[in-house]
Amino acid sequence: MERLIIVSADGHLGAQPETYREYLEPAFRASLADLERDNRWFLDAQKSLRPTLPADMLEAVDSQYALRSGGEQGGFDIGRRMRELDREGVTAEIVFPGHQVAIQPFFSVINNPFPPELRAAGARAYHRWASDCFAESQGRMFGVADPGPCLDMDATLRELRWCAEHGFRSVQLPGNTADRALPPLTDQYFEPFWSSCEELGLVLAAHAGYGHEQGRFTEFARGFLDRVVKAGKSDDGGSMMQAFESAEDSPLQLDMGPRRVVWQLMLGGVFDRHPKLRLGLTEVRADWLPPTLRHLDLLAAKQKTPLSMKPSEYWSEHCFITPSSIHICEMEMRREIGVDRLLFGTDYPHPEGTWPNTQDWIRATFKRVPEREARAILGENAIRCYGLDRDRLTAIAGRIGPRSEDVLGEDHVVDPICVRHFHQRGGLLHGPERVDTASIEALFSEDLSRVGANPTSTCSPS
Repeated sequence: MERLIIVSADGHLGAQPETYREYLEPAFRASLADLERDNRWFLDAQKSLRPTLPADMLEAVDSQYALRSGGEQGGFDIGRRMRELDREGVTAEIVFPGHQVAIQPFFSVINNPFPPELRAAGARAYHRWASDCFAESQGRMFGVADPGPCLDMDATLRELRWCAEHGFRSVQLPGNTADRALPPLTDQYFEPFWSSCEELGLVLAAHAGYGHEQGRFTEFARGFLDRVVKAGKSDDGGSMMQAFESAEDSPLQLDMGPRRVVWQLMLGGVFDRHPKLRLGLTEVRADWLPPTLRHLDLLAAKQKTPLSMKPSEYWSEHCFITPSSIHICEMEMRREIGVDRLLFGTDYPHPEGTWPNTQDWIRATFKRVPEREARAILGENAIRCYGLDRDRLTAIAGRIGPRSEDVLGEDHVVDPICVRHFHQRGGLLHGPERVDTASIEALFSEDLSRVGANPTSTCSPS
């Protein structure tokens, strides 16, 4: 029996600021001083929020010293990353820009505000550095590109082609970092972008944090950090981004942006015009999906829309979801979500992910999952979604992948201390989300009215 091919459809990659100097065009290199300053603050803030684990918990979750020996440095050290993948039994990764070990070069929601031309230059520098990393990984890492500002569509399309030719299999949606000059995704302005992605075989991606303006994270994080310091250090933290996503006053709390894009692309006719396009949602959970699709079907049935299929049918033909740090309840809902639509993600090197306990996380969540379904979710769906070379991955898995009987089945017992920590850092035991259907209905109506009012717009950003 073949060993399990585990493909993490959510990894994270990024270099220290100075590393980008040789990849950044000379006209923009002076701005690295600003990036270095922001990076120092970003790292200091991360350290201030990082919890101190009790000794028994640290020993349980870090029995192989991956944490204590600096394993998170694999965020930019590819040699270390390959050792961590081998130890975890992970065959390959789809990697997004950015992690807690370094700030991104100018273009992300984590950065302070930078002008569009510098954001575009930073994205190009990241792509070229990351492409070198993919080559070093010898076929185990595949990239998700950043679309850049998308204000110059010709330049955007040239960069898409470069990325597709240099190891990238996906690209985040336009507006990943919001810009008020851009029209909504339903607008015909983006038609060349969709056409190019379909031609190049690039999977569209929406990751947690999609659609926020630069500066909001920093503004929130400074206030949040100030409150944490005043209140005393808490052991409930994990990372700055985790705090950003979970705090009650966070811009990402109950954020609908990465979910809304699903019906925006449907209403905009993107999947109708481009039947080969695929969309992957990453790190936005998956338990909300079945009730949301049911509600979207009801909304579409009771009013006139440009849809040629039910929203649930578009989903089944075009979309995938990678919740990352998958919860037990999501595995129990796998058939509602779609066994062939659900992907596995470790979120490495983020501290809220499954690393450095990926195999125990699988043991805890896949107990009652038939092997055929487990193989699909753990790797086969990602191979199909991203067009990966299965024969090559089979050979790698034969060297480092776990045997099915070592991680699947009901006989495995995971240390209760680890289970408690998995829940603390990644919500392992959470129940299904209660979906806010009123918000969905309001946003769907807004997007539908925009399409109806302007069905053939050729809007250009101002």
